[in-house]
Amino acid sequence: MTDATTALRRLGVTGTDTGIGKTVVSSALAARARQLGLRVAAMKPVESGIDDRAVAAGSAPLSDAERLRAACGNVDELSLIRPYVLAEPLAPMVAAHRAGVSFDMGRLDAARNALESERDLLLVEGAGGLLVPITRELSYAGLFARWECELVIVAGNRLGVLNHALLTVQAAEQAALRVSAVVLTTMSGAEPSVSEATNYEVLQQLLPRRAVFEFPYVEQLDRVDALATAAHAAGLDRLLRPRV
Repeated sequence: MTDATTALRRLGVTGTDTGIGKTVVSSALAARARQLGLRVAAMKPVESGIDDRAVAAGSAPLSDAERLRAACGNVDELSLIRPYVLAEPLAPMVAAHRAGVSFDMGRLDAARNALESERDLLLVEGAGGLLVPITRELSYAGLFARWECELVIVAGNRLGVLNHALLTVQAAEQAALRVSAVVLTTMSGAEPSVSEATNYEVLQQLLPRRAVFEFPYVEQLDRVDALATAAHAAGLDRLLRPRV
């Protein structure tokens, strides 16, 4: 059993960009962890782009936090999974400033502590990329360092990903973050371009000291079992083992 402040593992999930599958990979890791018998929680400390009017009308698509909650078994309150919710789909620092919101790190720490109680694994999903600002003084790199998260870098398999992945790894190293893996996500079921067909092998060559995984395309993102199957097929069980 873990105590209220320290999970067996904390994995911080960041991306090379926005819209490249961070929530998909985070949810898949959570779902697979549950299949393996791990007690898992997930968190998206700040979620922006949430339209309260659409939520109230029942017409809004599932938010990232709601997907994470479902993958973890629908046991935690959304107010813990996403302590801060902002309407505009902007970087947290910008969306908060425009909404007149100030972030309280004590509130974020308290939510993390509550989620970790009697859990084996905590997944913390960022927004956009590693250096996206939460405040003028704190980026997601700083938050992951504050919470001592091992880093999982999600990289969308498309033209340009080699540069984006290498830059993100470099930024993580400069922030003294431990990079556990780079996960290359397949973003469509279409026939891959030459770039998409070669990026995985090239990343393995360029990052010989890093674990690089290839995550398959998942069409039914609301199926938790399908996400768990994809995580297993991609070899992500390796990220869920106790750290030695």
